[in-house]
Amino acid sequence: MNERNGMRIRLDLHVHTTYSFDSTIRPAALGEICRERGLAGVAITDHDSLQGGLAFASELPDLVIIPGSEIRSAEGEIIGLFLSEEIQPGLTAPETMRLIHEQGGLVVIPHPFDIVKTKRMTARRLEELMGEIDAIEALNGKPRWWWANSKAQSFAAEHGLAVTAGSDAHKASHVGLLYTEMDAFSGPAEFMASLADATVHGERYGPWAGQLDRWKARLRR
Repeated sequence: MNERNGMRIRLDLHVHTTYSFDSTIRPAALGEICRERGLAGVAITDHDSLQGGLAFASELPDLVIIPGSEIRSAEGEIIGLFLSEEIQPGLTAPETMRLIHEQGGLVVIPHPFDIVKTKRMTARRLEELMGEIDAIEALNGKPRWWWANSKAQSFAAEHGLAVTAGSDAHKASHVGLLYTEMDAFSGPAEFMASLADATVHGERYGPWAGQLDRWKARLRR
């Protein structure tokens, strides 16, 4: 992962690639859209897979690529950032978070108030796990409930949690529509320190945007 010390950078902290079953994003397309939109890089958060983050970091050395995964725990989705080893899906939320932290990673709760999702952690459950959560995704590109992002921001502020923004892109044209602006960093500890002064930008672009592309990607599997 490249360092860009002494400057503010823009990162999309929730991006899926072809290593997810429903995404079409390949390295060349990701590199092009990042340059077009002024992104220093992205967090690769493929479904239950770290392979995309590791592969894209190797193929795009000029970008800041944070290897991660959106892990489907038994209680809802949890993003692990700065991962080096795969984490099995289907474990309890506390066990998933413990395994993320054991390898030096960070726990981010994506789209926490997308109430249409059939499996997600309630606000009460998030409060029970507060000591294990590093950040809340305050801006996501496509929660189905219109007020989900506002609720996430309020929840984070109420509990003093750091916030992130990510497009949740599954196609290249959505990358960077939402992003986190923060100080450059090296490693997870500096990343967390930078989040304290970070700002989040962008707007929900719609829950069904790109859905046809996601279905096509699934059919190619």
